[in-house]
Amino acid sequence: MSRQIRAGLVAILAFAMLYWGINFLKGKNLFNSQTLVYSIYERVDGLTPARPVTINGFQIGQVNRIYFHPNKDGRLIVEMSINTDFTIPKSSIARINSTSLMGDKSVELILANDYSNILEDGDTLNSEIMLSLTEEVNRQVLPLKQKAESLIGSIDTAMTLVTSFLNDQTRNNFIATFASVRRSFETLENTTKEIDLLVTDNRVNLTRLIENITSISKGLKDNESNLSAIIANAESISDTIAKANIGETLRSLNTALSQSEEIFKKVNDGTGTAGKLINDPKLYDDMAKAAEQLNLLLLDVKYNPNRYIHFSVFGSSKEYDKEEMDKIIEQELKSK
Repeated sequence: MSRQIRAGLVAILAFAMLYWGINFLKGKNLFNSQTLVYSIYERVDGLTPARPVTINGFQIGQVNRIYFHPNKDGRLIVEMSINTDFTIPKSSIARINSTSLMGDKSVELILANDYSNILEDGDTLNSEIMLSLTEEVNRQVLPLKQKAESLIGSIDTAMTLVTSFLNDQTRNNFIATFASVRRSFETLENTTKEIDLLVTDNRVNLTRLIENITSISKGLKDNESNLSAIIANAESISDTIAKANIGETLRSLNTALSQSEEIFKKVNDGTGTAGKLINDPKLYDDMAKAAEQLNLLLLDVKYNPNRYIHFSVFGSSKEYDKEEMDKIIEQELKSK
């Protein structure tokens, strides 16, 4: 082998070693099979090529390159090379994570549970971006900030209202109100003392009253059976009244009252014999005169029967004249 051939072989071997070393430093293993997969992001937050691709913190590949989407909508395509035989579901998520406080980024694969579709060369994974520490802090602090701003605004409004409300007149009114409340409490205290004295002075009467109430309660308890019987009787009476035909009785009574009202109305109006007797004074006077004449006639028949009966077995009796009859009638009237 000539020197030139040996020099060429050495140069080719050196170039191959250099290429392998550069790729090795980049994380590429030329002797393992590579699977190229892609993911599309709205932004990459500082992700650069050669950054690791991991599963549960274990590196299984690296980012090859990052370029804009061909449709020129501003989205970015991240090309990743996977050099593992581990089965990855196609529905897994490629999430950009922060690996340090300095802002270093990497791609972590979040495995899905659907192993019906396995990731193959050229497939596109779902994308997700993990919030940075600053974004996470801002997201946690933002609600507190909003609440604090609202609270400060409420406090400011309250202080404004208090400042405008507590003027000189209002303060004087408050002082007067507190003084009135203090007087009310003093009055209440005096009333309490008087009630205490009243209870003390009438303790014997209160004791007797309580004893009487206790005695009444005991009597009610002792006569519980009698009270139950009384209540049962009252219920029986109420049931009897409820079963009675009260409505028909009331209707009959109403009819009778209506008829009585018509009768009394006719009497008052002078209709019929009873109405004329009550309301016609001339008829009353005539009847009185007739009664008086009948009375005189009976007296005359009594004392002068010969005027009316001319038959006598033992002889005729004495016959009175008009003056004697008047005296007899006057005596009869006086005697009555």
